[in-house]
Amino acid sequence: MKKTVKTLAFIIIIMTVGFMGFLQLNPPLAHGSVGTTTDKQSVIVALGNKSLLGDIKITDVSINGNEPATNPLVQVSDSDTGFIISNTYNPLKGEYHMQDYKSITLEPNSSPVSSKDQDQNKVAAKSNDSNRIYGLSITEEIPIEQIEVSYRYLGFTFVTTINV
Repeated sequence: MKKTVKTLAFIIIIMTVGFMGFLQLNPPLAHGSVGTTTDKQSVIVALGNKSLLGDIKITDVSINGNEPATNPLVQVSDSDTGFIISNTYNPLKGEYHMQDYKSITLEPNSSPVSSKDQDQNKVAAKSNDSNRIYGLSITEEIPIEQIEVSYRYLGFTFVTTINV
């Protein structure tokens, strides 16, 4: 009985380590197109969850090598509408469906790449359904060269760096 329990524990540990290694090599956060203003002070990045299992919760956003972003927001839109980029966005008006990044969870299978594939399939099938898409929007007083997104997925913490 003890040998069976030890063997089972060993197998579970090996599977957990293997799964963690797989996640490190294939992080679930996917980013797609990057849009900027000409001065690079406003940036929007299409984000999504390429995994089929769980939600992604963004925990922190920094720019240009660990400088905290002053007011990163997430646009929640659909693939038919798309995103808008502006350096004159007024969060008090509530325009463009912008929300605080801490209040958003990226749903499974919402990768920006897969939504493009789904859009092509949708055109072929002439369907009227649209997909939810997410855009991380950052406006700063300095040019943004790099965005670092920290997030949690299935209890693990990940960091993804996006070059602008």
